[in-house]
Amino acid sequence: MLSRVAENLYWMSRYLERAEHTARLLTVKLESMLDQSPEDGEASWRRAVDALFGAEFAPTSPDVASLTQTLGFDLDNPSSLISSLRGARDNARQVREQISTEMWSHLNQMYLQLAPVNLKTSWSDQPAHIFRETLDNLHMFEGIAFSTMRHGEGWHFIQLGRYIERAQLISFLLDLHFGADARARPPAKYPDWLGLLRSCTAFEAYCKVYTANIQPNRVAEFLLFDAEFPHSIRFAVERMDEALTRVAPGAPPHRRAECNRLAGRLRANVDFGQIDELMAGTIDGFLAGVTRQCEQINDAVYAAYIEYDAETVV
Repeated sequence: MLSRVAENLYWMSRYLERAEHTARLLTVKLESMLDQSPEDGEASWRRAVDALFGAEFAPTSPDVASLTQTLGFDLDNPSSLISSLRGARDNARQVREQISTEMWSHLNQMYLQLAPVNLKTSWSDQPAHIFRETLDNLHMFEGIAFSTMRHGEGWHFIQLGRYIERAQLISFLLDLHFGADARARPPAKYPDWLGLLRSCTAFEAYCKVYTANIQPNRVAEFLLFDAEFPHSIRFAVERMDEALTRVAPGAPPHRRAECNRLAGRLRANVDFGQIDELMAGTIDGFLAGVTRQCEQINDAVYAAYIEYDAETVV
């Protein structure tokens, strides 16, 4: 596979995962507004904004309608939903010969339907509906890809991009609820923990394991270490490791070694993590480590499979 093709598939997948994460957070926040006081709602929105922008770059406006416009439909904001979809579409367009016609048609249609939406049209009638519909379309795209694309090397680059992005997004979201910044804010309440689970599509799955008794330690344990839940960090890390064993099967072992070493180390850290130990005070470092190691894996993938020079091959 050409390195250019691998890069486009990888980033198409990362942008789609980012778009899904953004759409889900906005859906949850908009749907929960009626159940929260103005003070609790503002704190909840602040966490969502920090999750999507990063605390250093987050807008300071408390106006929910303006935040919805900025996070959802502002093409000048690289963190918005529509910007993520545009990034996915641009990468998919470069590799139309590698993806199925159904994949391209669905992604193109999804972008063109959402691009004209603005604050006026979205806020006039249940804005959460737009993001819920986008989530459904993103889930449909994943199903179309699974059913219509060969599960060869390109498919595994898509899986690699999805799960690297997912592990980082969930790590950052958990840090906002359990890390040092969270401890400096007013304590989170039941709606906040419920919102966190819903933001990861985890409420029903959590209840099947722990019942509906929502406890912060159990929420952290489930989203960190559950091996069977698709939006847990452990699940994402294991799928990332599996994808790395299947990309570039013909590459020399010395080029694959660094990627496999980094992924194996991250997987071991997650597999042997203990929630009691982390909640006692080391969860900040653990989550930062997941994010940092995902970035290292990304850099190693680029060095081994995308940006290598001719001398490396020789």
